[in-house]
Amino acid sequence: MKTKTFTQRLLGCMLLAASTLTVQAAERLLIVGDGVWGGWSIDNSIVMMNDAAQPDVFTATVSLKANSDFKFLTETEWGKLEYRAGDAGVTLSDGVSVALVSSDDNSNDNKFQVGETANYSIVCDLAAKTVTVTKAAYQDDEIKHTALWLVGSATTGGWELGKATMILPSDDNPMVFRGTVDLLEGEMKIAVNKYTGYGQTFYQRDAADDTKMTFGGDDNKWNISKAGQYDVEADVKNLTISIVEHVANGITNMATTANATADYFTLSGVRLSAPAKGICIKRQGNRVVKTINRK
Repeated sequence: MKTKTFTQRLLGCMLLAASTLTVQAAERLLIVGDGVWGGWSIDNSIVMMNDAAQPDVFTATVSLKANSDFKFLTETEWGKLEYRAGDAGVTLSDGVSVALVSSDDNSNDNKFQVGETANYSIVCDLAAKTVTVTKAAYQDDEIKHTALWLVGSATTGGWELGKATMILPSDDNPMVFRGTVDLLEGEMKIAVNKYTGYGQTFYQRDAADDTKMTFGGDDNKWNISKAGQYDVEADVKNLTISIVEHVANGITNMATTANATADYFTLSGVRLSAPAKGICIKRQGNRVVKTINRK
């Protein structure tokens, strides 16, 4: 009887594990390699975004360097589940889907490349096991980040990177990140990866000018002297930043925002098809706010 009970429990655990993997193959996907700006640094890896309606489809629009390797990690350390090219390295062609092979299925550590340096929209479908890159419409500047995260005692998540406040690239310019966020009295800086650690490169306050940023360098932070709601705009091309108290901008801008399509995200940055019950992030036009849905 004990043997039968143990067998039943073991089978139940195996079925639960299998169903969990079926629901979502990975909680996150990070891009590393010589083909991206952060190289092989996991701390500076590129965060791909996914949608709650399709949790196994991860996307990123970033610059890829020609003839340079890259692959995808699911964890912030080596030796865990990875996605790569399989039996041989693959040079991806614009708009052509190719096989995306997990390290569980193939131990060969072969990578992907592109033949031309450019900004690409990258789609990894872990359910279909495919990866597709398509040249992006925006090619004026090198896109490095899919999102930025405010972290520090001035943010609602404090210094815990996993609870950092996300700001997103604007629709008209992927080099400019905007958000309307709640800030507290305290200090903050800007992270490029919420999943890794403090070994990453941060955007920080220019010691000579609070309206300018440095990428790396001395650990200078912005000081917020008054708690409230603020409009934050970070321009990663020109290394400028604006942090101003949020005020209504008048009927015209209110109408423009009201007419814009609203996008919803979880606090961890996962896109939602509709607002979920509880706290989520709403982006409408250039405004990004936290909302509470009680239904």
